[in-house]
Amino acid sequence: MITLKNNKASVTVDLNGGGIVDFHLTENDINPLTFRFAAEQMPENNRGACYQGHFACIGRWGQPSEGEIKAGHPNHGQAAMSQWEKLDEGDAFLKMKVNCPLDGLSTLHMLALSVSAPVFRVTETVKNINPLGRLYNVVQHPTLAAPFLDEATRVDCNATFGINYDFDTNPLEYASEWPQGMCKDHEPMSLNTPDVANSSVFSFIVDKESEFGWVTAYSPFHNLLLGYIWKRTEYPWISLWQHFENDRIKYRGIEFGTTGIHKPFNEILEHDNTRLFGEKTLWHIDAGEEVSCSYTAFLHQPEGEFTGVKNVSLQNGILAIKSLQGELIELETGLAFE
Repeated sequence: MITLKNNKASVTVDLNGGGIVDFHLTENDINPLTFRFAAEQMPENNRGACYQGHFACIGRWGQPSEGEIKAGHPNHGQAAMSQWEKLDEGDAFLKMKVNCPLDGLSTLHMLALSVSAPVFRVTETVKNINPLGRLYNVVQHPTLAAPFLDEATRVDCNATFGINYDFDTNPLEYASEWPQGMCKDHEPMSLNTPDVANSSVFSFIVDKESEFGWVTAYSPFHNLLLGYIWKRTEYPWISLWQHFENDRIKYRGIEFGTTGIHKPFNEILEHDNTRLFGEKTLWHIDAGEEVSCSYTAFLHQPEGEFTGVKNVSLQNGILAIKSLQGELIELETGLAFE
């Protein structure tokens, strides 16, 4: 475990799997990222670290093909199963790397913590280390669990049109517009605070008129807001995983990435789902090519009346959060956002 701290917050990374497993305020020790699978909950083809906190699905999102499983490929890519190597560490930064020979990819991860705000920024550079180009996807997988997550925890984002992944062979039949998701009986449900105990994943495209994509989760009980913001050109999809047990929500993924189709590449191609709502669901990385994508995470404890988020933006190092009540919250991050 490697922990970075400033006077406002603390963030912890587990090199085993590379996940961000703790992010909490100095004055509020509630960690939204307490999610962790036990070994017996992991897919049979996964060997190594267990899913926890905010992990990255690098190379693929979801299952490999039958042949790839026989060849040893895990769900969600090899990076989340592997031991990462720490390259450098300082008071406010961490640099680490992982090589994934099964995927033919290496990833350089650089995390910078703001000196003065409860904000950190991550840049990941994925390189194709094989002599052939390949299809790939990258999905960031922050996952909420108790005590932060309960039935009142509210998720907001700038999503527009989306699908229910249970039906992604014929996705448009179950299409919906945020904040509604479509259940298998064509019954709509609220995805801000789920009003139906329906375990599924709902994937939406980020608003095409926005420069940034963003997603937030707010716990009224703990009066704590967690959020992420990124460039829309890098991650045009938002995916919300919700898992219920005994009709109570247990896990909630507030994911974002390059795809909204949770299938092996061959099935995406077979069902002609390489584009949905005008957005790619498969990306290509050439031999020797490097691709860099970034995101920024933040925590905030609101004052006064607060029920959710209307918009999040970044400009000149200032992170602006507009509440549903119309109030503007500004965080001076001190971080560069190229």
